[in-house]
Amino acid sequence: IHENNRKRVIRALEFYHESGERISEHNERESQKTSPYNFAYFVLNDDREKLYRRIDARVDAMVKAGLVDEVARLQDEVKALKDAGLTKDMVSMQGLGYKEILAYLNGTSTLEEAIYIIKRESRHFAKRQLTWFRRERDVIWLNKPDFEYDDTKILTYMMDVLQAKGILPA
Repeated sequence: IHENNRKRVIRALEFYHESGERISEHNERESQKTSPYNFAYFVLNDDREKLYRRIDARVDAMVKAGLVDEVARLQDEVKALKDAGLTKDMVSMQGLGYKEILAYLNGTSTLEEAIYIIKRESRHFAKRQLTWFRRERDVIWLNKPDFEYDDTKILTYMMDVLQAKGILPA
């Protein structure tokens, strides 16, 4: 665990305090276990450039659909609930998109800067997700270009895999 990852360090210390065992030992033991379930773990993937264009379009659609108004309402609610201990620093207000729009609403960035940062951080998040999935066991990668972006072909392949694994009847 990196020393700057406060949440994980705190969780590891809590785990050690409760169990007397290092969390790394626990995680290693758990990773060796096999699942008692018959399952298929699909990950849908696309070319990075197309993925990033879709992320940018999604952020633009979120802004157009009222993201700024939503965050402004949340900011007002947080201000009204400060007496209950809620602050803008809470995890619920740190979600991707919220903190950037809060910066805009608080006058520390322009809307254009906030949107740029949301898009950039969304791309970084997508990259971290792909890295996460690459470390997972039993992943069945579905690369959309391999299926010519045809959802029916993708679904047919998935059904074939599920039937071959005995998850679905043949």
